[in-house]
Amino acid sequence: MYLEPLLATPERIESMRRYWLSFDCAQTVAIEPALRRLRVPTLVVWALADVFFDVRWAHWLGATIPGLTRVVEVPEAKLFFPEDRPEALVGPLRELWTNPSPRRES
Repeated sequence: MYLEPLLATPERIESMRRYWLSFDCAQTVAIEPALRRLRVPTLVVWALADVFFDVRWAHWLGATIPGLTRVVEVPEAKLFFPEDRPEALVGPLRELWTNPSPRRES
């Protein structure tokens, strides 16, 4: 449903291909100094079956952000898992909002 309009013509497919291939970690790595100062309670929830975002980045964020409460790995989940499996995100969010103390789990 999300991608159908983006894949409707050969031109759109090519644009989508270029868009996806342009993803890299440069923006996140560029703000690493700011992330290392981020002391607010931070939750990282990561879809383990997503082919575009390797779980190593979840753990990089976990090691980088001092305010990390925890890294939650969602098995068999892909990019849009909050829509398919909202409780996989809502449960950890409720826990963060109830107990925001950094635990440094990952």
